[in-house]
Amino acid sequence: MLTDKRVIKTRAGIKTALMLLTLEKEIGKITISNLTEKAQINRSTFYLHYSSIADVTDDIEKEINARISSCIDNFNYNDIYGSTCDMFTKLTNILNDNVTIKNYILYSTSSDYIIGKIKEMLVNKTMTAVLAQYPQYRRQDFAYTFTFLSAGIIDSYIKWAHSKDKELTLDELIKTVSSLVDKTLVK
Repeated sequence: MLTDKRVIKTRAGIKTALMLLTLEKEIGKITISNLTEKAQINRSTFYLHYSSIADVTDDIEKEINARISSCIDNFNYNDIYGSTCDMFTKLTNILNDNVTIKNYILYSTSSDYIIGKIKEMLVNKTMTAVLAQYPQYRRQDFAYTFTFLSAGIIDSYIKWAHSKDKELTLDELIKTVSSLVDKTLVK
């Protein structure tokens, strides 16, 4: 189904406006009026595309999930170090390609929620990849390990992103974390 370019542009503008507003205040305190003013549209235009702020948030979350999911899809348990490096590099490229999404994930009032969802996605996708390759195992055999690793990977990246003076380059961070993940998963 083809979507009109104006619809795509308007929806993108509404999502961008909401992400920018979450840098200023909590999502629960953002009104439709705040959003339409920031997006420079009228209320009727907003309601042509969304019925609530929650709908916009859901749309943003789907977009972020799709982008980040593409970073994780090719995780290869036989090359943990290379797969982790590749995942980190792709994630960085995605965030650098869209500063609004990057700021929303890392600095918005909704970032804890978004980061939690990203960790959950990382756990589920990597466990699915591993179990597809090793069907003799069960999900619960890896649940805590992948939860631990997911939190470590994401939290290390966030700590690096928030640090004012980058003691490590991004490349060094990627190599360090990839090495730790590799050592943890290799039996």
